Amino acid sequence: MFNGEDICYIKPDKDFIVFGVGEALNPARRDGANMHPVAWTVTSLDAATEETVSALVSKAVGRPNP
Repeated sequence: MFNGEDICYIKPDKDFIVFGVGEALNPARRDGANMHPVAWTVTSLDAATEETVSALVSKAVGRPNP
């Protein structure tokens, strides 16, 4: 949570995890779009995937990606 809003969640499954973002702080939301991504299936966590997740969370809370 950040400022009382859900930032993200992780839901484990047998073969993957689901990484999702809260609606209020969705960093993938685009003005004028009719659909917004809210969840991604992660089948393995390599450096590129970790960087993508980090960037989404950083954007959601308004911080530069480290």
